[in-house]
Amino acid sequence: MSDREGIVPKSLAIVPFPSFNLKGFIKSIVTKDRTRRGGIIDSSITVLFNETNDVIFYRYIDVLETLFNETANKLNALLETKAEKQQIEGELLDFYNSIINLILNSFMKKTEKAEVKRSLVLLFNLVQKNLDKVINALILGEPVIVTGDKTLVKLIIDTLTMFYVEKPPEIVYWTKDYMLGDIIGGPSNLTEIFKTSILVDLKKGKVTGGESNKFCKKLINRAKQLDSEQAEQKIKQDIKKFLATKNKLLKMVKEDNVTTSNIDDLISDLDLDELDLIGTCLMSDNPDISTKLNDTISECRKKLDKVLSGFGKETW
Repeated sequence: MSDREGIVPKSLAIVPFPSFNLKGFIKSIVTKDRTRRGGIIDSSITVLFNETNDVIFYRYIDVLETLFNETANKLNALLETKAEKQQIEGELLDFYNSIINLILNSFMKKTEKAEVKRSLVLLFNLVQKNLDKVINALILGEPVIVTGDKTLVKLIIDTLTMFYVEKPPEIVYWTKDYMLGDIIGGPSNLTEIFKTSILVDLKKGKVTGGESNKFCKKLINRAKQLDSEQAEQKIKQDIKKFLATKNKLLKMVKEDNVTTSNIDDLISDLDLDELDLIGTCLMSDNPDISTKLNDTISECRKKLDKVLSGFGKETW
């Protein structure tokens, strides 16, 4: 469950078990134990469910995540204090009953309108590859098409809106025909209608079209190391900073106020990947001053290159 750096994710993972036609929610637990190699015990809580009923579980993913987190914390405390086996089993039984009650209540409330919320956990799990292409398209203002189950499509579209901070996106939650919008949802036949747009197929977990972007990859990877609430705050913070820097650079160029001190101030909390995406956005939206923008961005890049090469020469 750990990544390439050996970091165990804090978020909930959805893992398929295709040979059994099952899926599983997995929550990793890291328990401190000085008697063990490395000083920790790696364990996890897993809940298996039938693939044909996965939408029910996804609809209540925010409640499930809370249940998993609470149980993981309780189990971790029991493991660290070397609690009796019966205590641990009792906690697991309470957790199991909570899951069962949640599902039973969902069937009883079937006639009620389901409240759909944003879920980064679901987004990261349903779109595991090339999500950076989707975020890149959203930042550049290019339309994104999402297809799949109607409930899931709405949930994922609502989740993608958190990458908009400057203005609310134009949303079409469900259509079978061509329509204009920033994020458009619908059945699988939309892939034939919007052939040139970036397409997100939730059933296949596949992204078609679009361009990869390093800044967006970093944005996603940072968020994946946090729980949902922290991840959402971090994404909003990073997007706001990106937009503020973009607007600052644009203002500097439009007012002919490109000075050494202003450039130094601009790049003080900036990296090359972020600068490159800012440049792409500005050049696309402001073709009339593209030459001035390009010259200023080149100056920023030269300064950043010098700063980074200086760090490389330091002895730590």
